[in-house]
Amino acid sequence: MHNSFSDQVQFFLEKNNQPTYRLAQFNQAYYQHLINSFDELTTWSKDLRAQLAQQLEFSTLTLLKEQISADGNTIKVLFSLNRQPELKLETVLMRYRDGRNSVCVSCMVGCPVGCTFCATGQMGLKINLTSREIIDQVLYFARLVNKEEQKISNVTYMGMGEPLLNLEAVEASLDVLMDENKFGLGKRRITISTAGFPDQLKKLIDDGYRPRLALSLHAPDQELREQIMPIAKNYPLDQVFEAIDYYVEKTNKLVTYEYLLLKGVNDSDALAKQLGHLLKNRLAHVNLIPVNPVDNTPYQRPTQERVRQFSKVLAQSGVSNTVRVTMGDDIKAACGQLSTE
Repeated sequence: MHNSFSDQVQFFLEKNNQPTYRLAQFNQAYYQHLINSFDELTTWSKDLRAQLAQQLEFSTLTLLKEQISADGNTIKVLFSLNRQPELKLETVLMRYRDGRNSVCVSCMVGCPVGCTFCATGQMGLKINLTSREIIDQVLYFARLVNKEEQKISNVTYMGMGEPLLNLEAVEASLDVLMDENKFGLGKRRITISTAGFPDQLKKLIDDGYRPRLALSLHAPDQELREQIMPIAKNYPLDQVFEAIDYYVEKTNKLVTYEYLLLKGVNDSDALAKQLGHLLKNRLAHVNLIPVNPVDNTPYQRPTQERVRQFSKVLAQSGVSNTVRVTMGDDIKAACGQLSTE
């Protein structure tokens, strides 16, 4: 595993016989004051800054394109990786009316999981991102909103890729994002979204991480889930729920279940009842997501009436749920639409 960015900066300082407090100065400027280039690191001498800029890159990502939704609430950016410029990834900022600024980060270019409704899944896996490439996505938007004297309030690992299959880099990125001497986000403000990999989920918990958890469920039974998410064949629902129960036991946190509503596939009253039965005695909240259209997939969005009815049946079973307001689908920035095309 490559050294973290902090290690590299520390090595640079030692090599230049600098006092140890220089690292704290760097972290404060870079992660908290959100400088836009090493030139702005004014607590360091001009010479030292110039040397730093020669030896380390300010960001591991290069901005290629930015798209803003018609309502202005969603910004999607396309980056290329400096280490392999032909590889591109997308990151999304969602700005909510209540003042939250949430960054949806990618942890891979592409994704190996292959969910049938997802544009990212159609790409297959190109490469795992490093922890710094994950963090740089957050910092890009942190600098952007900082110009308006705003902060990033939430980070969700819900972009391209499956976080639990790039666990080492994801954990290293969490270390930086949650370090109060660096980015300083509380664990309640970070969500990891997963298709459900029981062993990796248990490892994340055993390693001491306690972010919020979102499970891509999309079906209340094993057979239907396998049709929608072929990966489910390897990870039966009872194993997935065993890992989730372990998470809840350790954290006492509510788990969000993402349920993509696919017209005529998983949106019947009977399935709503079954879902209610599955989640009734759990710390659960269901996010109902009417599917966002993706090219080359067979799925369509159910009518609003059908969505309302599904939500109602689920609520009658005693399971709290909300219908997610789609943000950014006009710029293909919504759930399942990220594909770098």
